[in-house]
Amino acid sequence: MKKYILLSSILIANFNNLFSQINFSNIGLNVNYINGYSFAPNKIEKTHQSMDGWVHGFSIGIHKQVNGNKDWHQTYGNPRIGLNLQTIFMNKPYTFGFHVSLIPFIQINILKSKNSNISGKIGIGGAYASQSFKFSSNFDNRAVSLPLNFALEVGAVLNKKITNKLEFNFELGYFHLSNGSFQMPNGGFNIYYSKTGLSYFFTQTPLNKSFKNNFTLKDKTPYYTTYIAGAYREQGTFAYRRQFPIFIFHNAIMKPFNKVYNYGLGFDLFYDATQRLIDEPDLLVSDVKESDKWNAALGFCNELNIGKLAIPLDFYHYVYDLNVVKQKYYIRFGLTYYPYKKLFVGCYFKGSINKYKSLESDFMEFALGWRFRKSN
Repeated sequence: MKKYILLSSILIANFNNLFSQINFSNIGLNVNYINGYSFAPNKIEKTHQSMDGWVHGFSIGIHKQVNGNKDWHQTYGNPRIGLNLQTIFMNKPYTFGFHVSLIPFIQINILKSKNSNISGKIGIGGAYASQSFKFSSNFDNRAVSLPLNFALEVGAVLNKKITNKLEFNFELGYFHLSNGSFQMPNGGFNIYYSKTGLSYFFTQTPLNKSFKNNFTLKDKTPYYTTYIAGAYREQGTFAYRRQFPIFIFHNAIMKPFNKVYNYGLGFDLFYDATQRLIDEPDLLVSDVKESDKWNAALGFCNELNIGKLAIPLDFYHYVYDLNVVKQKYYIRFGLTYYPYKKLFVGCYFKGSINKYKSLESDFMEFALGWRFRKSN
């Protein structure tokens, strides 16, 4: 018995010693209630009933205001970074169930006063969906067909000091969940939401430790960037599904606007049977002519830089082959990582505007590229 008491005492002492060495400066925990409205990708085929509706949920997370010891910290005026775990219960539980997402995020200062600030928030992560598509048991099912999915969240956040350790949070934003068309169907979720909650900090609220952004850049020389990417897509109807690979060659001339934002013109070349197969349920992939798989597009590119990470947002219009292309417009967004100054890898969502004027997931691109830019 004495041995167990002695061992327990040693473990408790070591734990307390380790816990006391952890720096909790600028670190806080947050809890939020989520209320939102889900816009379903389409209606029930047999009744044409809308699948839209109100949703609710909650989130818990940990976040920290960075300490300014890196260049990008100072550029963004000491932004907040964190990790949120959130659950959203959908409006049609039998069809959509609920989903749980884990999303790393960053909050970038926009407006600041003594006891409050407003920031822009961007988060990209993964999500688990409790309900998957089952055509045999549920004819109106528009759920995603895979339990594991991609998740994206963008919003605007108000943080207001209540006490030295407590903050009030209010957030308005958009949440998207998709399996990236790895398997049909990929209805996904598009939710506009509000979050209301509190943040507790272990030391004190760090609002006074943020400062004005410093985006000034002297060298605004244009540069060229390119990547090759691969993707996998499943397309067709519930009764018949077609699988095929896709290859992408992306090129862009970019110009820095400041330290964090670049813009430019892009050219995409695709080897992709998607456009030829749209609205052709009986056409086989093997029946598509090789010449019909080649598409090209021009577009406007945007990129937000955060240290070794970058977040692109591109808007494109197909210019070839317009005799084959049925969805002329698409967007691209995702996450780029620079392990070295000019070499990068990326994971990007590509989605087209369909005939219902809504965003339809095409596929996820996995890219390897190079940025031809003079080192600063």
